[in-house]
Amino acid sequence: MIVAMIAGIWRFRRRRPLQNNQKFLAVLAAFTVLYLAVYKILLAYSPNFEFAFWNELPLQPCNIVAILAIPAALSRGRIGRLLQAFCFYGGIVFALVALMMPVDGFSGVPLFSVNAIGFYGFHGFVLALSVSFVTLKLHCPEWRDIPGVLLVLILISLPVHGINILLRATVYPEANYFYTYGLEGNPVLEGLKALMPIPLVYELPLLLVMGMLCAVIMLLFRGGGKIIAVWGKTKNRSLEK
Repeated sequence: MIVAMIAGIWRFRRRRPLQNNQKFLAVLAAFTVLYLAVYKILLAYSPNFEFAFWNELPLQPCNIVAILAIPAALSRGRIGRLLQAFCFYGGIVFALVALMMPVDGFSGVPLFSVNAIGFYGFHGFVLALSVSFVTLKLHCPEWRDIPGVLLVLILISLPVHGINILLRATVYPEANYFYTYGLEGNPVLEGLKALMPIPLVYELPLLLVMGMLCAVIMLLFRGGGKIIAVWGKTKNRSLEK
């Protein structure tokens, strides 16, 4: 369904004017944020989930991507490009990690439960939204964007960790947005924390991984663009004949 949504957005929006597609992605981002809000409200009343208000604030990576995608879609210039790059690379990486490695409470649940429809639906929208920044030509991936993406990630992680510290000292002692205090059951984060048991700091090696994933994503999209261009030329020649 996610792949079909990505392909459908590209198929029906690729020939529209850039300004129209900017508005379209801004609306899609706003809808994704609304989807998140409704999902969290329904989750609060779900008997199969232990809901804690202070643990459900929109401060996880995909939540932030969905929120930032609204100004990213409408902005131009250097700041707009930086936001678009972060939403593109970050959205793809964060959403795929969430979909492939769901946290407790979202794996082994009924397909049509609030947990499943909310969690996988939201991350599916984030993934489709992120990919569409490039397929609709709002953003063209370049090597120079990757350091900026990593810098934005650091600048977001620092205040989020500060919020974790504040919540832990006041209303919610288990606050762990961005998993700056580790994540039980995740072998990667558990291994890093065992090597460097300092909150937030233990995640620094993930910046290198993030940079490598950004490079792979950029190469895949550039390669895919060339394949589509060659296919288009071949198709046009066949029609001419």
